[in-house]
Amino acid sequence: VSDASGCSMITLLHTGAAKFPQKLLQRARQTVRSLLPAAVLKGCNSIVSRKLASHGFGASMAAMSSFPPQRYHYFLVLDFEATCDKPQIHPQEIIEFPILKLNGRTMEIESTFHMYVQPVVHPQLTPFCTELTGIIQGMVDGQPSLQQVLERVDEWMAKEGLLDPSVKSIFVTCGDWDLKVMLPGQCQYLGLPVADYFKQWINLKK
Repeated sequence: VSDASGCSMITLLHTGAAKFPQKLLQRARQTVRSLLPAAVLKGCNSIVSRKLASHGFGASMAAMSSFPPQRYHYFLVLDFEATCDKPQIHPQEIIEFPILKLNGRTMEIESTFHMYVQPVVHPQLTPFCTELTGIIQGMVDGQPSLQQVLERVDEWMAKEGLLDPSVKSIFVTCGDWDLKVMLPGQCQYLGLPVADYFKQWINLKK
């Protein structure tokens, strides 16, 4: 069925079927909505559309043949969580590093990367941070450092074929904070290089 892959993607994102951080799934939903024309999202009389309706999303994918060509082969939805408090602590440190890989043609989730990160400057999470992010101390204790996580991100990117020069991929964020402020700022503080693939992204707010 020509619309099966698209319908499965929308169903996955709107039923919360993926066992993945809820905020990142919301980013993925925004990505799909921003990339798909309204004509592609109109309802169809199918089991999938009834399932979507039961979850409060009254539309499904039309034939994937109407899906417009994309500039990128893959969209990498990213949403950091970091140490925080009131007043704000400095430096902030990334404590959750999730990436969701979306196929730019089918809009299916093909792979995910997810790791918690051990903060080193302020290793003890504040009550405010736990309340805001949902991350408790036990989730970050004993986890890899940011340097180790970045090495694993690079391994994952290579395994997924995302470092192939012929494959076009780009990160997708909700705002510029993640890749313009947080990652380069912490890398500068720790004396770590920032990989080139982190230096361009799509800001959904723009």
